[in-house]
Amino acid sequence: MLNLEMLSLMASQEIEKPNLFPFPFNMHLIFSALALVFFIYRFTTQKKPFQLILAIAIPLSLTVWISENRTWFYILGLIELILLVIAFITSIIFKKKMPAEENSSASEAAEGNTES
Repeated sequence: MLNLEMLSLMASQEIEKPNLFPFPFNMHLIFSALALVFFIYRFTTQKKPFQLILAIAIPLSLTVWISENRTWFYILGLIELILLVIAFITSIIFKKKMPAEENSSASEAAEGNTES
């Protein structure tokens, strides 16, 4: 008897359709807009390429809402992964040298010039 009541209760419940993205569109849109403004601002002040790459990559994730097609979902994931790897690599390449490193590289360059 208990099982029949439980089954009828479960059958009467409305079930939401799951989607691919973990949070609602409005929250995603606000987050993407804030990230875009933040990274554009940081790029204009610091001129580091990874900031511009992230300014493109984060709002690009909004395209997941265009289609329910899983193929696009995986293609977008691959594009985002590539952009994040490129941003990581450029953040290492364009890292600002510490003052101690600048002094040692400047003194090595000066020694190299005096020897020749």
